[in-house]
Amino acid sequence: MGMARETSRNYFRDLFELGTDRSASLDEKIERAITLGRDRLDLEYGVLSYTGAGQYEIVDSTIESGTYEAGTTHELGETWCRHVVADREMLVVADAENSPYTDDVARDATGLQCYIGDAVVVDGEVYGTLCYSGEHPLERDFTHDERRFVQLLTQWISYEIEREQHHQALDAQNERLTEFAGVLAHDLRNPLTGARGYTELVAESVSDPEATHLQTVLDSLDRMEHLITETLSLAREGADVGERQPVSLAEIAQRAWRTVGPESAVLAVENDRTIRADASRLQQLFENLFRNVDEHCEPGVRVTVEGTDEGFVVADDGPGLPPAIADSLFGGSFGSERRGLGLLIVERVVSGHGWDGTVETGDEGTRFSFTSVGMVTEPPATSIQ
Repeated sequence: MGMARETSRNYFRDLFELGTDRSASLDEKIERAITLGRDRLDLEYGVLSYTGAGQYEIVDSTIESGTYEAGTTHELGETWCRHVVADREMLVVADAENSPYTDDVARDATGLQCYIGDAVVVDGEVYGTLCYSGEHPLERDFTHDERRFVQLLTQWISYEIEREQHHQALDAQNERLTEFAGVLAHDLRNPLTGARGYTELVAESVSDPEATHLQTVLDSLDRMEHLITETLSLAREGADVGERQPVSLAEIAQRAWRTVGPESAVLAVENDRTIRADASRLQQLFENLFRNVDEHCEPGVRVTVEGTDEGFVVADDGPGLPPAIADSLFGGSFGSERRGLGLLIVERVVSGHGWDGTVETGDEGTRFSFTSVGMVTEPPATSIQ
């Protein structure tokens, strides 16, 4: 009884160690899983197959050369695995001659006299099989622990393949989205450039009130250019964050302020901090918050960037955000009002860094707070105005 319990512990310890190794690629994990099962079961062969196309394709195998080595394809109808694919259940044959499968075509076609295999299921469909086999019958039945071990190993491989396929599909989708955004930006900028050029030409030859109206058109064209740039940036970067380095909160905030250039607002930076962040994406966060103030607040608004023990705050004393928009930010529920691209980019920068974001808003202004364990690397420095 003690030996059986120890064997069971060894099986599941092996599974745990395999499942928690994040350094190995999918191919490496599958190779290790197949070899692990073969060794634990003390059988000759371990094979992972793909049967989705109706044939028996060897994805990976402990057989280094010969008929069933990796990369070869066979008739599914001549394999033991055809039962697993058809029934979507584990097949266990310890001794083919002394079993209900004594006359099975797979016995002569493959030469395998013992077999244990289960179905690899990906997104609800049978992907293939994971099986272990030998050319000689076993003198005993497969134990409960051995069956459970193969079952769990198959489920784990199913999960890993499914996750890898989802990642590949997402990468392909993101690549198509980036390509589409680039083409769209190019196609939109061409007529936009023409519209701006002709508007400027006409504006030089007229006086008010026509000149004022044409300046409004130019301002709108500038806004369209900005929206195109932001859309392209969002499609290309999404939530991706590059290398994080220690950066000065005050330096990044002031650089963003100069880029946006709000003419009727004032910036104050208090309690400068050194934080770990992607400087470019952090500046992008500030620029979009500052631009939001510039576009939606009355002249004379004061914007404050303040370092805290766990991160930083960006606050203003403007009129506040619409409640529906504020409630939709940072994982909230979508309201009836649509958020602009600027706030969406702020969310992506925050989530990409793994930070927590909150917003408080009212008649006295809006306060964005960004926090994370380990974000702040140095204590407060002298306030900068």
